[in-house]
Amino acid sequence: MAKRRILTGGIAQESHSFNPIVTRRERFTIIEGQSAIERNRGANSTFGGVVDSAYEAGVELIVPGLFRAESGGPVDDKVFAEVSEIMVDAAKRGDFDAIILPLHGGMLTETLSDPEGVLAQRLREIVGSGVPITAAFDLHAHVRESTLAPLDFLSAYLTNPHEDQSATAKRAFRAAMGILDGTFNPVLAATFLPMLTLGNDTTLSGPLVSIHANASEAVKQGRAWDVSIFNCQQFLDVPSMGQVVLAYGNGEYDEAYQVANELIRMLWELRDEFTCKYPLLENELAKAAESDRTIIVGDQGDRVAAGGPGDSTYILNHLLENKIDVETYLPIYDPDAVERCHSAGATSEITLTFGGKYCDVSPSVTANGKVIGAGENVPVVYEGPSDAGTKSFIERYAIFKIGKISVLLTNQPYSYIDPDFFRAVGLDPARAKIIVTRSGYHFQLNFAKIGHVVTVDTPGLSSYYLDQFSWRKARPFYPLDEIEYEPRQYMRRR
Repeated sequence: MAKRRILTGGIAQESHSFNPIVTRRERFTIIEGQSAIERNRGANSTFGGVVDSAYEAGVELIVPGLFRAESGGPVDDKVFAEVSEIMVDAAKRGDFDAIILPLHGGMLTETLSDPEGVLAQRLREIVGSGVPITAAFDLHAHVRESTLAPLDFLSAYLTNPHEDQSATAKRAFRAAMGILDGTFNPVLAATFLPMLTLGNDTTLSGPLVSIHANASEAVKQGRAWDVSIFNCQQFLDVPSMGQVVLAYGNGEYDEAYQVANELIRMLWELRDEFTCKYPLLENELAKAAESDRTIIVGDQGDRVAAGGPGDSTYILNHLLENKIDVETYLPIYDPDAVERCHSAGATSEITLTFGGKYCDVSPSVTANGKVIGAGENVPVVYEGPSDAGTKSFIERYAIFKIGKISVLLTNQPYSYIDPDFFRAVGLDPARAKIIVTRSGYHFQLNFAKIGHVVTVDTPGLSSYYLDQFSWRKARPFYPLDEIEYEPRQYMRRR
C-alpha cells in the first residue's frame, strides 16, 4: 500500500476589527517544506500536532507554505491572496490523500470576514467531495456556516489558557484518517448564538468548567464522536458573530443534535456569569512593593494577544507618576522610537517620545533615558506550556532605560506570552520586580514559575468595555443588546 500523503499549511492570525494597523506581510513568520516539518516536531502548536501525528502514523506531509502572525488588525488582502494561491497551486497537483489545515479561525482581511472559509472552499472546489478536508482552530475563532460547509471536520482547543493546541490538531488528523479508513462518517450538528463572553471564560474555573465537562461526558458516552465549543473573539465586527457549538456524530445525527443544543443552552443560561472584573492596577502594584516575588502583569486593555496595537503607555505613566522605580520590563510598540534608538546607538543618553499613537487612553511618554541595547532578528523559542516549542523572532528592537524601568521598544507588536521574549533581548526575567506583558491569559501559564501572575483592569482597545466601539455588522448580540434565545441550527453530512 502506498504511503499516505497529507497537504497542510495556510495562514493563521487573530484579527481585531477596531485595530487600525493592517497586518502586513512582514508581520508573518513564513515556513515551508521539510525544514518546517523538522523545526516543529514536538511543538505544542496546531502545526506541531499535525507534524507529530504524521510521524506517528507514517504519513508524509506536503507543506507548500504556512504563514503565522501574532494577533493584530485585519490582514492585508494581498497576503491572503498570496497564501491562497500557494495552497491552491499545491492542491491542483493532486498528489495527496487529505488536507489538514492548522489555522486560527479568528482572522479577517481588509475585505473578507471569513477568509478561512474562503480558503477551504477554494480547496474544496479543486479536490471535490472525495478528498477529506479537516481543520484545527483556536477556540476564539469566528465560525459560521460558510466556514463549515467546505470542511468535513473542525476541532477547537478545549482549554483557555491554551494548553492543547497540538492535541486539537491531532483530533483533526484522526478525523481525516478515520474518513480515509472508512471508520468515521462525520455528521455535524452545529448551533450558533449571538452572545459574547467577557473575561470569565477560562476553562480552569467559572462557568466553562461545567460546560466542557458535559461536552467531554457526551463524547465518553458515545453520544457524539467529537465536540467543540467556540467562544468567539470579542472584537470582531462581523455578521453572525457569537458562540458556536459543534457536535459530530459518526453517521448519526440525532444524538449529536441534542448534545449541541444542550451545550448552547448551558452557555445561554450562564450568560451573566461570563463577565469578569479584573483587579485594579494600583492595588496589584502596591502588592508588588510589599512582596519579594516578581509580579507579571497582563495589560488587559492593550493585549496584542487579542489584537491590540501594543503601544499603550497607561501602565508606564502610572509607574512614572507614582515614582515606582523598581526593576521593570515593559514592552511598547513604536517603530519610530526604535529607529531613533538605533541611530543614537547603545550607551547613548537621549530624550525620547514614544507610545500612545494608536492606544490613546494614555498620552505618549517623553523621557530622558539611556539606550542599553538594540538589535534585530533575534530568535524566540516558547518555553510553554502554551505553544511550547514554537519558534518566532523579534524583528527589530531597542531597550530604553528610564531609571530602573527598561522599556522594550519594537518595530512590530508582540504579545510577550513567554519569558523567552525578554531573554532573547538580554533581559533576565528573574532579575525584574515587575514584568508587563501584552496578554491576558496565556502568559499566566508560561510565567507561573517566575512569579505572581495577574491580569489587571486597564483601558484600551482590548478591554471588555464593548460600548467603546462603533459596531456596524455584528449587532444585535448579548450583552450589548437584549435578544431572544433563538439559536441557529446547521447540519452537514459528508
